[in-house]
Amino acid sequence: MNNKVTPPSKMLFPDDVVFNGYAAPVRIEGQVHDLEVIGTIPPELEGAYFRNSADHTYPPLLGKDIFLNGDGMVHMVRMQNGHADLSMRYVRTHKFKRERQARKALFGSYRNPFTDSSEVTGEDSNTANTSIMWHHGKLYALKESGRPYELSPVDLTTLGESDFNGQLKSKTFTAHPKFDPVTGDCIAFAYNCNGVASDEIEVYTISKDGQFKSTERFRAPYCSMVHDFLVSRNFIAFVICPMVCDWERVEQGESYWHWDSKKKTYVAVIPRDVGVSGIRWYTAPKVAMQTHSFNAWEDGSKLVLDHFVNDSGWLSQFPDIHNPSAHETPPFGERWTIDINSEGDSVDIQRFIEHIGEMPVIDPRFAMTKNRHYWFGTNNPSLGPMLEPGPKGPPFTCLGHFDELTGKLDFFYAGPNSSPEEPCFVPRSQDAEEGDGWLLSMVGRRDENRTDLVILDARNLSQGPIAIIKFPCRVHEGFHGIWVTSDALGW
Repeated sequence: MNNKVTPPSKMLFPDDVVFNGYAAPVRIEGQVHDLEVIGTIPPELEGAYFRNSADHTYPPLLGKDIFLNGDGMVHMVRMQNGHADLSMRYVRTHKFKRERQARKALFGSYRNPFTDSSEVTGEDSNTANTSIMWHHGKLYALKESGRPYELSPVDLTTLGESDFNGQLKSKTFTAHPKFDPVTGDCIAFAYNCNGVASDEIEVYTISKDGQFKSTERFRAPYCSMVHDFLVSRNFIAFVICPMVCDWERVEQGESYWHWDSKKKTYVAVIPRDVGVSGIRWYTAPKVAMQTHSFNAWEDGSKLVLDHFVNDSGWLSQFPDIHNPSAHETPPFGERWTIDINSEGDSVDIQRFIEHIGEMPVIDPRFAMTKNRHYWFGTNNPSLGPMLEPGPKGPPFTCLGHFDELTGKLDFFYAGPNSSPEEPCFVPRSQDAEEGDGWLLSMVGRRDENRTDLVILDARNLSQGPIAIIKFPCRVHEGFHGIWVTSDALGW
């Protein structure tokens, strides 16, 4: 309980990098029918793009906050017969409803219950602000510190917190579930399963009908931020990196996470057919943080993990426990290879994308097997200048495509003072060859204080947009989004 801080006395956000300029809270809910379109939306794009964002509803209780702690605001762009409609709506979490009723912030620092107002002691602070999941015919807003919230795919109305009809035992659920393109299963996990710092991780396999086929727990070497993971045809892999939580520090009001470079980085490998009883641990040759993953696949006895990795932790959000003045280093695409047949615990690390990047995606139809095409957000000073760092660090100015078969990198430059976000790949058809389709991305037009959704030929980014869907306003910078076809939605 927080007895040391006086809550803000008026409705005014702080004048800092998290709350001003292009990062300022938007807080607009509503619909815009028939958005302006430059070019032509491909006729195959019939469905909806959903994405999640962190949009603070009230000035922070403690006078300052991090970007990650904003309230979940979901945006949907529905495309039908060449037209596009925009909907935007907050997720009605318990936190959102309590604070809206009070007309002020009641919850304190990111995931730290000891900084909350006494009015909400012991209550759930889940913001549901990170990603979107579509599975077994249902739409969910996800945040790794809480359970999913089910949404209506028609108008984004919040239908309530979900435990999948009593099947989810953990109090948390990942924001990065994986989907088996062969079986339709969802492979997911939870960490800090009881809502407090813990070394336990729970792993689930959920059938395409929403039934939990398995639930198992294992212990990691230490309590770590496990934001993402990787799944191949036969294995599940977790990278345990030293973004750590010390509950005594949390009790003292410090940051939930700290980077501890004196700890080692480990990889857990779990056979999908055996489960956690077959777990093996491997030790990375360097201290590193997995930011987000591309894909995992197998080459004989070799398990290959493709992901973005940096060597510093996420210091734009959380401090270095040994060096408070340390700076975040950029992620690069790395390939970590493990010989499953070896009796050793080594991990071979090679950089396979010689360019900085983040927010990686592949063609999801080729998940869990070797793939050719990789897309990501990035910068390229040869095409345009870097933008001033924001609350998440330096904004993207480009989207990148790496074709491993040819070794070529291709870029879409968004234009002066424009910042694309995470790309989303949509195949031209279910039987199209890998990479044949479109790349969707929100683009912040900072000079106009406005947002676009661009549609690109995924294998020809440098040719520029096929279509630009113009929003009449700015929507808040987001994290992760998905495409759902009209057939799947039943529209």
